[in-house]
Amino acid sequence: MKRLGPYKHPFRCVIPLMLGAALTLVLGCGSVTAAGAIGDAQRSLEEAQGLEAEQNAPYEYTRAAAYLHKARELQGYGLYEQASEYARQSMQAAEKAQDVARLGKDKKQRLEKFAPKAPEDGKARDSKRNVPGLAPSGDE
Repeated sequence: MKRLGPYKHPFRCVIPLMLGAALTLVLGCGSVTAAGAIGDAQRSLEEAQGLEAEQNAPYEYTRAAAYLHKARELQGYGLYEQASEYARQSMQAAEKAQDVARLGKDKKQRLEKFAPKAPEDGKARDSKRNVPGLAPSGDE
């Protein structure tokens, strides 16, 4: 058997290459996971923005935006596990903002639908006529 470089056995050079490839895959997964989580959180935040969450759910929307900002910052520092966690929290807050925004929009629509309307002739009505009296006899 001929000698092949510094390795005595022909398959010995394959082992370090395989270990290097495995290490690259293991280390690379964190960045892929964090990027996916941040992308999901971004889409949830955009959906909340489409539901006017900035006006209808300002606390939840701001919370989601702040967590997303922190997730991107941590991803930039290479702290992928922490970035994924902040992205997950951002997505939860964005989903909560979506729910609150939907409720707010529904409430506004119901108020517009069932609110008393102004008279068509443009004259203000006497509001006392529409309000029941407070006295037991109904007299005012």
